[in-house]
Amino acid sequence: MHSTEKNTLLADSIRLAFGTYNVLNGAWLRSETGKVTGVLGRNGCGKSCMFRSIMGELKTQGLFVKFNDSVITGSDEMGRYVKYMAQKTFLPPKMPLKQIFEYFGADYEAFTEDFPRFAMYPDTPVKELSGGEVRIVEIWLCLCSDAPFCILDEPFSYLAPVAVEVIQKLIRRQKEKMGIIVSDHNYEALLEIADEVLLLSDGYVHLIKDRSDLVRYGYCHF
Repeated sequence: MHSTEKNTLLADSIRLAFGTYNVLNGAWLRSETGKVTGVLGRNGCGKSCMFRSIMGELKTQGLFVKFNDSVITGSDEMGRYVKYMAQKTFLPPKMPLKQIFEYFGADYEAFTEDFPRFAMYPDTPVKELSGGEVRIVEIWLCLCSDAPFCILDEPFSYLAPVAVEVIQKLIRRQKEKMGIIVSDHNYEALLEIADEVLLLSDGYVHLIKDRSDLVRYGYCHF
């Protein structure tokens, strides 16, 4: 079960370069229990690279990660604190859904309460699901895990508007138990659920106070 205590996660001084190309120039990211942190940025700005750096999937030139008062080192340790849903699926294609939930120690019946249509799919292998259905399963597994934090990279991709609304509701519910970081190009859907919004631009992270900041940094035009 989720702990009811308030936890904090801070990733700071993230520097990442591929050869002479600088992707992140001292970027930062923070999260805490009870809060949804939205991360915006144009295509190719480095959002996914920032998440992968935090999870230990990319070798950085600089990175400092702290959980509460403890410094975290190593990707294995990060997996204990943060469940990460990348843009690429992590579900085994040939495994039936109910078996996947058993593998992750998750409650399939609780999942079908949120998404009733999946009640008919317990024996269906992942490869027979649509891209949107796979996304829904992954989002639920990450949000309803025992980890104190969750990163969702493009959760609204491939989803119909009605499914986006259900996911938004799920995020609002689960944030009471964990800190949630969400990045998505559907910024309207993201802004509806975000308690704090960050913009990654030119390798730096900017705290967005209102929509005028998004215009000022050139992210969008209202």
